[in-house]
Amino acid sequence: MDQALRFKEHIAGVAAKGLAAAMCLKRLKMASPQTARQLFIATVAPTMDYASNVWSHACKTKEAAWIERAQRVGAQAVTGGFRTVATAVAEAEASVQSFRERHAQAAAKFWIRMRTLPKTHPLTSLRLKLHKRYASPMQKLASAMERLDTKRLETIDEFALAPWDERVQATYEADRVETMRPDDPEDITIATSSSQRKGKVGLGGVVRDASCDSADGVLASYSVTLGPSDEQNAYTAGLEAIATALRCVPLGLRDRDLTVVTSNRSALQVIGRPRQQSGQCTIRAIYGSVEFLAKRGCSVRFRWVPARDEEFTLGPLAKRQAKRATRDECVAEPATFQARSTTLRLLLNGLTRVRQIAEGVGKYSKRIDKALPGKHTRKLYDELTRKESEVLIQLRTGKSRLNSYLCKIGAVESDECICGQSAETVEHFLFRCRRWTAQREIMRRYAGGKMGDLSFFLGGKAEADDDKWPAKNEEFTLGPLAKRQAKRATRDECVAEPATFQARSTTLRLLLNGHTRVRQIPEGVGNYSKRIDKALPGKHTRKLFELANRG
Repeated sequence: MDQALRFKEHIAGVAAKGLAAAMCLKRLKMASPQTARQLFIATVAPTMDYASNVWSHACKTKEAAWIERAQRVGAQAVTGGFRTVATAVAEAEASVQSFRERHAQAAAKFWIRMRTLPKTHPLTSLRLKLHKRYASPMQKLASAMERLDTKRLETIDEFALAPWDERVQATYEADRVETMRPDDPEDITIATSSSQRKGKVGLGGVVRDASCDSADGVLASYSVTLGPSDEQNAYTAGLEAIATALRCVPLGLRDRDLTVVTSNRSALQVIGRPRQQSGQCTIRAIYGSVEFLAKRGCSVRFRWVPARDEEFTLGPLAKRQAKRATRDECVAEPATFQARSTTLRLLLNGLTRVRQIAEGVGKYSKRIDKALPGKHTRKLYDELTRKESEVLIQLRTGKSRLNSYLCKIGAVESDECICGQSAETVEHFLFRCRRWTAQREIMRRYAGGKMGDLSFFLGGKAEADDDKWPAKNEEFTLGPLAKRQAKRATRDECVAEPATFQARSTTLRLLLNGHTRVRQIPEGVGNYSKRIDKALPGKHTRKLFELANRG
């Protein structure tokens, strides 16, 4: 451990491990941006995030520079940008989180989970008052989170049910026509639903008894406003809708079969496998109601029906009842508890909103794309290969092999273009250089009056774009245009002339495929098997036995 617990040596070791992992990732030259990003999240980021709640408070400007170096190399490995691209810009283009953002999210998750511990846990009895001298990492974390109200936060125990308690399983079959026939005299169907809108969370449901004579078979309905949307969500409302329905079953009901139907798949999965999830108290209430009904001879089954299933007529009725609970005249009083999942989501969203590139950094990139940093860059690069992403990030950052940038770093004497018109900038290369007139016709075909708009062609948001900008612009970026042109070269009318060389990989693949085609079972061997399966030997047997093992 470091001297005086200043964590300097620890942070240096973390930065060294992260840089080594990032350099290994950068050596994978032909990995696509999507694959490289997944590898960054799985291999590079964890080396710099382990136990960050303990030492992140000691990461000042000097120590942050060590970790940012590994971040910059990892971001370059995703998109293939130049080393001179600023770290914040490289992270925004690669759509990876900064280490500060990851550490803040880890601290938020740790704090929320600690506040939901049961009262018997030792951590709940700690005094987290901040001392002026020698403040512990836990005290500093408590000081940073003191504005967050967690007094009514729900309690999450070690387990929701005892290990020996029998779990209730739901049915997810696609064909439910026979199991929910309206003419079944013993069947009681309870359809539940939830709604989250207008700052409120509501639940509702309808009950149908097939033994009752009525026009639509609906025996009863209910609608409840659960609470505000900053305390509850559709998931907890779905659980509460099921618990309310089972809680309100008449005491005189005996020896009947109840089928609870919902379109909330996550709620049913949690009921079937209760762990340390949000809404634990509601799950216990559901199991308590099921056990109480079982003592009266009533069985309870849970089924999932898609929300758009037209054959199940009770679904829209239950949804209508849930929406009634979120009307303007409904009052959303505080719920009995604050859902941990909702509190954590709002806290993480607040951390994400403040994410931005510092003033004076990446001026060129921010001029091209006003939405940086944003989620659109991930979709922009995921559609490209590694070579295509290397070209795109050069154009989006201005750090490219054009003479305008090469002259700035002293690689060439002049920034003038070979065509002799003007300096070889990104705008000149894309829109004005006479050497690329033929290729520019492809851009004109899809421009639609946007010719000369650099943001439009590089997938960025211009100053004049409105809120619907991503949907309008994603079709016209250079990546999809390049892919469309590549497909044009493989049409039926195109003539494939002999190339200048034969690729070794293609020749080897064809040779190996030729050996595979002649693979067969000798004559007289396995007559019974060959009579059952004419495709033997084949690849289908592998998939067949894999599915059997899963079952």
